[in-house]
Amino acid sequence: MPPSLRLRKPLQRAVRLGHPWIYRDALVPPKHAPPPGTVVDLLDERGAFIARGFFDADGPIAIRILTREDEPVGPALLAARAASAAGLRAAILARLDTDAVRLLHGEGDLLPGLVLDAYAGVGVVRFDGHGARAFYRPHVETIADALRGFPLGPIHLRGEETLRGPLPDEIVIREGAARYEVDVVRGQKTGFFLDQRENRALVAMHAAGASVLNLFGYTGGFSIAAALAGAHDTTTVDSARPALAAARRNLRRNRLDEGHRLVAADVRELLATARRTWDLVVCDPPSFAPSAKALPAALAAYRELNRAAASVVAPGGLLATASCSSHVTPAAFQAIVAEALALAGISGRILAVRGAGPDHPVPPAFPEGRYLKFLLVATST
Repeated sequence: MPPSLRLRKPLQRAVRLGHPWIYRDALVPPKHAPPPGTVVDLLDERGAFIARGFFDADGPIAIRILTREDEPVGPALLAARAASAAGLRAAILARLDTDAVRLLHGEGDLLPGLVLDAYAGVGVVRFDGHGARAFYRPHVETIADALRGFPLGPIHLRGEETLRGPLPDEIVIREGAARYEVDVVRGQKTGFFLDQRENRALVAMHAAGASVLNLFGYTGGFSIAAALAGAHDTTTVDSARPALAAARRNLRRNRLDEGHRLVAADVRELLATARRTWDLVVCDPPSFAPSAKALPAALAAYRELNRAAASVVAPGGLLATASCSSHVTPAAFQAIVAEALALAGISGRILAVRGAGPDHPVPPAFPEGRYLKFLLVATST
């Protein structure tokens, strides 16, 4: 029998509806905490079984729930979950022109704490915390083998080793007409922002003949999508010179050598000193709220950033703005953007409300999983 931990808060309904996390402060503190990755039973306040998951000794999330049944948790269950996820991705990819996809999206595929992205046949795995690593690491290849229809060559474990290696010298993915290089070892996230795929396409729909400013542009994803769609010129801004060097290679790879500037600068400083406007401004910053305690400061930072970004949108232009902070709700982000526009003296109308793409599914009872918010706003003075 697995060791058991007991709730001290009445969370049975949330667990039954499918929320996959049990925070540490919701548990009766154990006398002897199990090692990270240990399979544990979750008991209600009366001692009755309600779920089974794995334990993490670090961070605020103590248990990630794998099943609400009294069933074995091991390779067979993990393989079945992976096979189910692969079936969902097959249906999704039938509608997409890409060879880069999130095959496993953690909680959304009932494999909490585990992400597996595929880039042109190369797998990249990221574990969310020490508990997830300890639990999943022995089963990575079993899980990968269960992804029927998605054969993977090398599988890189972020921050660790490469299984079935070595990695190819260069990984280039396709996304519609665009081609992007992906650094799966040193790049952000697993190497690329797959969750913004559909939002890049949305920006491209509005880019023909426009001037485009891409803030926090990383390796140029939004810029290249806009340029291939006929943007008149693009300006990509990022403080990381290696990212801009990759963006330059991506521009050349897509035969976009003219009319596209790369600027190594702090985004806030650039906006404060900008002497021109752009028809379409894309603002996709990193997370400002790594914890709930950071939320007030994060909301203030989003407000000021969006005010400054809106101020350089040409009259009648578009602002495409995003937040990837899971602690910022969609309603809060929309309110912050509204306040930012008012501070800039600009009226706005929302044309689209988006999130991550369909290969990033989210359980209905898990609002924290809707981490990415994306608004396309038409402006007027």
